[in-house]
Amino acid sequence: MVWNSFWAENKKEIDKNAKRFMAIDKENHVCLRINGWKKEEDHAYVETQVHPKDPNLGTRLVRLSSDVIIESADTEGIEVGENIVLLRWGVVNITKVEGGLEGIYVPDGDFKAAKRKLSWLAKVPNTTPTVLTEFDNLISKEKLEEDDKFEDFINPNTLAITRAVGDAGLKSLVKDDVIQLERRGYYRVDRPFISNEKPLVLYMVPDGKSKAMSGLAGKLAHR
Repeated sequence: MVWNSFWAENKKEIDKNAKRFMAIDKENHVCLRINGWKKEEDHAYVETQVHPKDPNLGTRLVRLSSDVIIESADTEGIEVGENIVLLRWGVVNITKVEGGLEGIYVPDGDFKAAKRKLSWLAKVPNTTPTVLTEFDNLISKEKLEEDDKFEDFINPNTLAITRAVGDAGLKSLVKDDVIQLERRGYYRVDRPFISNEKPLVLYMVPDGKSKAMSGLAGKLAHR
C-alpha cells in the first residue's frame, strides 16, 4: 500500500472523534473590526458542537468580539461589499479594505451564498499559544530504483514550525488527543498547554491528500 492510501484510511478513523478547534498564525494574520456588534456584547460567547457529525461529543464555547483576527492568506482579493462567513458565528459584510479591514455583522446573512468561510479568533487575551509542527518524507523521491543512491534523494527540509494563536478550548486537551484545526488539518497533542512559556505543541497528522483542505497550506508538502 502506498503511504497516501494508508494516511487516507487513517483519516477516516480519526475524523470520527477528532474535535474541531481553530488557530490562527501568530505572525501572518489580519485584524478585522466588526461594526454593528455592540461593545457591551464583547464578552458574549456562542455555543457550538465540537464535531459537526456527532453531537454526542459535546459542545464548546467560542468567544465573540468586535475585533477578530483572520489569516492573511484568506484576505487576498477581498472586496468591499463582499460577504464572508466567520465559522461557528455568522456573516460579515466587508465595508472597508484599505487602511484596515472592517465589516458589518449581518445577523440573518446567507451562509451558503458567501464564498469565503474563514477560521478566526476573537482578539482577546484569553487565547492558547500553540506550536504547529509539520514533518515531511525523509526521501524526496516517491520510489527509489535499484540504481538510485538514497543519499542523492535525502530531503533537507523535513521539519517546519509555525507559531499560532489558538482558541481557549485548546487548553483542555491532554497528551495524545487527536483534533482537527478547522481548515488546517489533523493534529496530535505532543505536549498539552502548560503556560505561555510552555505552549501547546501539536504534531500534524497527514491525511493522504496532495493539497491542503483549504488555502491554509502548511510549510511542507501536505501528505
